Amino acid sequence: MNTPNNTGIRLEKGDLVIENGAIATRSGLPNLAQDLQIRLLTPLGGDRYDIRYGLDYESVFTTPVSAHEMRDLLRLNIVRTLSGDSRVQEIRDIQVSDPGIDPRHRVWQVVVSIITSDGVPAVLTTTVGAPA
Repeated sequence: MNTPNNTGIRLEKGDLVIENGAIATRSGLPNLAQDLQIRLLTPLGGDRYDIRYGLDYESVFTTPVSAHEMRDLLRLNIVRTLSGDSRVQEIRDIQVSDPGIDPRHRVWQVVVSIITSDGVPAVLTTTVGAPA
């Protein structure tokens, strides 16, 4: 079973971390948070071995809808994306905000509150969209 206490390779800004000449690992909630962030930042179908993996950026950011409807589409896609991980038991809350940094580029700050499969609450914070 895939539990929140699994161990995985530690990444920083998409790069492997080397500690004492070996590939660094992380486990527990930090590993789960890293895995979920990667899941959200991967476009749907971007994993050739699991085409259901990733966030459907195309439906969120190319559909001609208002900003409010786009936030709703993003929330729905986040639920679909994170629900695909067996370590997520429940998605409690999703907050999506537009920091309004640059009106030409849609970037959303996302805060997701979950309950892990072993009953531990956790919060994931990330950014999705197209930064300048």
